Amino acid sequence: MSDLKMLLATALVGTSRAALPSHADTALADALSRVKRDDAESTLLARAALVGLATRAGQMPLPLASPPEPAPAELRPEAPARVTRHLIAVLNTAMLPEWLSLCSVAGWRVPHADLPDLLDWGARVNEELRATLRPVLGERGRWLAGFSHDWRWLRGLKSGEVTVDGPEWEAATEAGREALFRALRDADSAASREFLTVHFKSEKAGVRKRLLDVLAQSWEAGDAELEPLLEETLSDRSEDVRVQARRLLQRLPGSAYNARMTGRAKAMLGQEKVGFLGRLRGQVNFTLTLPEVPDADLKRDGLEPVKHPAERLRHLLNAAHPGALMTALELEPAGLVGLAAQFEATDELVRAVFSSAAQPIEPAFSELAELLLPRLKGSFTHWRADLLALVPAQRREAELHAALRGHDSQLTLTLLRGLPTPWPADLSTEVFRQLSRAVRKAESQYAAYDKNSDWDYGWINVLELAQTRAAPAAPRPASLPADAPEYARQTLDNLYAGLDLRAQIHADFAAERSL
Repeated sequence: MSDLKMLLATALVGTSRAALPSHADTALADALSRVKRDDAESTLLARAALVGLATRAGQMPLPLASPPEPAPAELRPEAPARVTRHLIAVLNTAMLPEWLSLCSVAGWRVPHADLPDLLDWGARVNEELRATLRPVLGERGRWLAGFSHDWRWLRGLKSGEVTVDGPEWEAATEAGREALFRALRDADSAASREFLTVHFKSEKAGVRKRLLDVLAQSWEAGDAELEPLLEETLSDRSEDVRVQARRLLQRLPGSAYNARMTGRAKAMLGQEKVGFLGRLRGQVNFTLTLPEVPDADLKRDGLEPVKHPAERLRHLLNAAHPGALMTALELEPAGLVGLAAQFEATDELVRAVFSSAAQPIEPAFSELAELLLPRLKGSFTHWRADLLALVPAQRREAELHAALRGHDSQLTLTLLRGLPTPWPADLSTEVFRQLSRAVRKAESQYAAYDKNSDWDYGWINVLELAQTRAAPAAPRPASLPADAPEYARQTLDNLYAGLDLRAQIHADFAAERSL
């Protein structure tokens, strides 16, 4: 029996019931016999450790595998040292994407020594941030990604690589399959539609839901050809899948789904006669009547039987494309908003506008948003910023400046998030001024918990946004007074230090590109 087996046998029985084994006629017999501790248990463990060490040390090395193919030659020049010196300061910070974008625009790549850290960062962030990293990793980065499972996000997928017959797809979890489909979608949207047409039905409900989620997030005009698949999905076994299919069909104003929805609305809608003054004001009074004819597609389209016609109208306004409704009912945007207001369905119409709006924003949707803005009441005022995203840019800018002057931190934050980077210099200066006003009396970050404090979480988030999106060289307001709390002074100092670093980065990139 080998030394290890004897030690294991003794350990299983216990040193209180069996004596330590005697080692003889083995390569380690002499060394093991000389290993002694204060008690039998410690001696056994020490001898087992020696046997384990000897076993590991005596293993033969694995046969040398064939060396990998060398990395392809780089197509981009390496970024100059003047700009790469900032990488160590911005790595793993919110400033990194801006540095990466500047590097990409300049046509450079990162130094090879920084590739592992950047690939690790790419493995932790979302696809939007990865898009800033991909162009600057160069050929070496793509080559290196093949040696780590954590870096597989960079390798990408070509059309035809994602199939249910492929081992990578079969081995993937639901989240993994979502990621693979998203990669195919990014690489070739036509191939992604073909993939859905062929394989969608064979996937589990969780995967089907995830695939439709990806489709919703990256919807484009060409996806209209998926209407037959989505129409069939209205009968899916999973309620979650059916709901998402309805929302996608709602985006297609000419879909059979919208035709059924608008047909129901038209069948139940009538108008009352109005007086002379009402006609002068363009007043319209609608009437509603529930149809008596059974509707075979009602449940399939996500509608339930109702007793009151107004309830049915609210469901239809929420589920149908507003443009299709205006066409079918022969209404202008003001008429559709008036119809919704008359039957207390404004919130449902707002949801439909959000579900159906597509880029570029159609004039009718901009007009709907303008008309709906004054009607937001109570808990639904949080939709204001989302509706403002649908109106012309000048209108949004005016609303943003009004929010800043009115110290509305939440609306300011939401509107600032929708602006391209960097913000205009005058807007950046106004943001700095409002941040200085809000923080000037704050003695700690916990001031945000005080309902009477100007420094709330909205302004804290605006501050974080300004660090990476404000114009770094924009003029700044006067410093806080000498008696201002240390927290307030330090908060603004940190903001301006970050802006100074960004300004230096921009200056260095500009100087190197001009050479």
